[in-house]
Amino acid sequence: MKILINAGHGGNDPGAVSKNNKKEKDITRIIASFLVGFLIDEGFDVEFYQQKTSVNEVVEVEKSSKSALVISLHCNSAVNSNASGVECLHYPGSGTGKAVAEIISRNVAEYLEIKNRGAKARKDLRVLSGTVAPAVIVEMAFLSNLAEEKMLVQEPYNFAGAIAKGVKEWAK
Repeated sequence: MKILINAGHGGNDPGAVSKNNKKEKDITRIIASFLVGFLIDEGFDVEFYQQKTSVNEVVEVEKSSKSALVISLHCNSAVNSNASGVECLHYPGSGTGKAVAEIISRNVAEYLEIKNRGAKARKDLRVLSGTVAPAVIVEMAFLSNLAEEKMLVQEPYNFAGAIAKGVKEWAK
C-alpha cells in the first residue's frame, strides 16, 4: 500500500509560528522524516512531499502518485495559549478518512498523553477536498501552547511513532 506523507506548509509559507519562533514547516518536516522511516520499516510504500509555493502542489503530487492514503502533518495554533491536544481532519463522507483520523488521533493522544480533540469533518481544506485518495490532516498539537510546543520540538520521534502505529492499526 502506498502512502503520501505531506509535511504541512513549506517554502515561503512557515505555517504557524510559536512565541519562541518555532516554525510549523520545520517541525512537520522533522516529524515527517521519522514517520516515513517508520512506515517504510513496516513495509509500506511511502512518498514524501513538502510544498514549495502552494498547497495545490500537494494535490497534484497525490494525483500522480497513485497513493491509497494521504497524511498531511500540521501543528495547530490558537489565540488561547491554553488550547491543547491532537485533532485529525477528514473530508465529510469519507469513511476511510474518518476511520484513519479517529485511529491516529487516539494513538497520538494516548502515546503523548495529550487531549484527544477527535476526528472532525472539514470540506473547506484543499488537501482534503482535492485528493483522489482519502486524506487526513493531523493537527498534532498546539504550537501556541508552550508545553505542547516543547513536545513537538523535543519529541518528534514520539509523534511520528504514534502516527505510524495508527496507520499500521488501520491497515490491518
